[in-house]
Amino acid sequence: KSNKKLGKSTVTSARKVLDRDNGRCTPNSLLFVANRLLESADPADNALGRDLRDEVGLKSLRADRIDHMLLTVSGNGPHASLKEDFEAAGTNRDHYVVNIHIEDHQEFIAAIYEEAEDVGDA
Repeated sequence: KSNKKLGKSTVTSARKVLDRDNGRCTPNSLLFVANRLLESADPADNALGRDLRDEVGLKSLRADRIDHMLLTVSGNGPHASLKEDFEAAGTNRDHYVVNIHIEDHQEFIAAIYEEAEDVGDA
């Protein structure tokens, strides 16, 4: 999640998304990552990409096989609600919390969108 000011509502929203479908990844998100790994020149990345595709195609990925990382990008530093959320997170998986503080958050986001628009123009 990204927000100019990180607060409890942003953290709550991010956790809600992580917990959808019993905390499992969507097949689309797994396949996106798998495809990027398969494009790599690194054989280890390729092997992991194939393993991820097998998980999607052959099995139902169990919730206890997935760790969660709640990543926030904000114009203010880590909010107390991040620590509260981390401490309240379930024990059925490992959890990680990261906040990236970008002082000029709004300008940063605008620049990212501008560069993303230019990707297709190359």
